[in-house]
Amino acid sequence: MKELEDLGLSEKEARVYLASLEIGRATADQLAKHANIVRPTTYVQIKALMEMGLMSTYEEGKKTYFAPESPSALKRLIEKKKEALRTSESLLSSMLPDLTRQFEGAGERPVVRFFPGKEGLASAREEILTTREKKVYAVFSPEHMSRIFSSEYLDDYSDRRRALGIHSVGIYNQKEMFDRAGLDQLTERRQLPPELESLSVDIYITDNKVTILSLEGSLFGFVMESDQLASSMKAIFSFLWTSSSGPDSK
Repeated sequence: MKELEDLGLSEKEARVYLASLEIGRATADQLAKHANIVRPTTYVQIKALMEMGLMSTYEEGKKTYFAPESPSALKRLIEKKKEALRTSESLLSSMLPDLTRQFEGAGERPVVRFFPGKEGLASAREEILTTREKKVYAVFSPEHMSRIFSSEYLDDYSDRRRALGIHSVGIYNQKEMFDRAGLDQLTERRQLPPELESLSVDIYITDNKVTILSLEGSLFGFVMESDQLASSMKAIFSFLWTSSSGPDSK
C-alpha cells in the first residue's frame, strides 16, 4: 500500500483500490467492509479512483457495482505528474529572474555560525585574525580565557595579531590583568567600570562580524555576520570605551 501512496494515491484511496483488486466487482458496502473504511468515505475514494481511471462502475439490476481497472492506468498518473512538473519548471523559469531580483533587494540576511567546545573557541578566535579592516574591538575576560588556554598559546596569538598589523582596541574587565597588558602602537587597552567586572564572555567586533565566546560552563562561541549588528555593537563599544579607565582616558 505504501508503494501506491508513493505514486500519488492517498492512504484510503490505496486501501479501496487494493480491496477492489482482491475481491473484483463489488458494491460500495462490500468494498467498505473489505477496506475497513466507513461507507460514506468509501464513495469519496471510489469517485477519486474513477477519475484516475483506476475503477469503473456499472448497473446490474437495481444494484450499482464497482470494478477495478488495470494497474497499468497508474502509468497515466505518472505521466500526468511529469507533465505537471514540466509545467511547473517552465513557470519557475519565467518567474525566477523577478524572484531573484526581489531576493537580492530584500536587504541583509544575517549569518550565524556556532563553534562548540575549546576547539570551537580557538577556531572562532582564529577567524578574528582574518579581518579585512585590520582592526578589532574587544571586551575581554582574560582571567577566564587564561583558565582555558595556556599562556604560550595566548602570547603566540597576540604576537601573530601584531605581525598581521591588526590594531586591537580592547577593554579588560579586571585591573590586575589590565596592568599586565602589553601596550604598543597596535594595542590599546582600558578597564571596564567596576559594575561590569563580572563579565564572563569575550566579545569581538571585526568588519561586519560580532564574535561572542562563552568562557564559563559549556564552552562555545558563535559568529554573527551582519552589517547592522556590527555597526550597532561598534557604537555600544564606543560608549563603553569612553566610560572605561585607562592610560589615555580622562
